[in-house]
Amino acid sequence: MQEYRAYLLGIDGHIRERMELESETDEEAVAKARQHFSGGTIEIWQGVRIVARLDNGSK
Repeated sequence: MQEYRAYLLGIDGHIRERMELESETDEEAVAKARQHFSGGTIEIWQGVRIVARLDNGSK
């Protein structure tokens, strides 16, 4: 398992909510973040690497 962090960003670009998660793959981490945060801009990170940025639920 790999460790990831997901952030829900506000319209001002600041972090509104944070989630830590473990997943086998990047795709699984993105799916978990989508399930946890409904809508809005989400960033998924693994260490210093950005895995994905989802704007209003899209990739």
